Amino acid sequence: MNVTKIKPIKLKEETAYLAGVIIGDGHIADCTKSKEDQSRDYRIVLDIADKDYLNLLCKMIKSIVKTESIPKYPKMRGNRKERLYFQFRNKSFFYFLTKSLGIAKGAKSSVVEVPIKIKNSSKEIKKYFLAGLFDTDGGFRGNTLGFTTASKKLNNNVSDLLNEFSIVHSLEEWKNKKYKRSYYGIKIKRSQIDRFLKMFPFQNKEKLVRICKKFNAGVPEWPNGTVYSNQFLG
Repeated sequence: MNVTKIKPIKLKEETAYLAGVIIGDGHIADCTKSKEDQSRDYRIVLDIADKDYLNLLCKMIKSIVKTESIPKYPKMRGNRKERLYFQFRNKSFFYFLTKSLGIAKGAKSSVVEVPIKIKNSSKEIKKYFLAGLFDTDGGFRGNTLGFTTASKKLNNNVSDLLNEFSIVHSLEEWKNKKYKRSYYGIKIKRSQIDRFLKMFPFQNKEKLVRICKKFNAGVPEWPNGTVYSNQFLG
């Protein structure tokens, strides 16, 4: 019987960043491989619009685990914006996300929260986690920047982390009448934008360029000590 060994994966800067990415724009399967094969499916999927950024994430993941998967285009339906996805299966990384960090499998949007291990880690780990979350699920909020989520817990958790870094912000809550669902948001005080951009190790260059153009902020240098650097990718 061929049993795949689980390789321990440590919580460090790049894995904290990837945890933020997966909570923001990822999916962890909660199913079996097929009707015939009832063994667990260790599938993890990233759904990202920007090709360069997804390629960067692909390289980052391959520096941690072995996978032959590559970014692909899904079959287009209607007039939806074209997005790439990166799908891979790895038992060790699956268990790191779900067991070690406790990130929910399957539909997670309304129940996801900042993992306890992240909350109890160093400020550097928290910085990388927030960077990964913002790079995927953050962006423009009115005349400033912020986050939007269907999870009240995640919104409050992110607010707590921002408070640790003295990033002044406000909390929002509203109801989508069409879908009858509550949503939550964070708005960073506009005067804090430049400080926010310089404090966290963001990786999504395309998003950062758009933000910096809108607010006339200085674009951070790359790699600038970020996770996508030679020390991690070799």
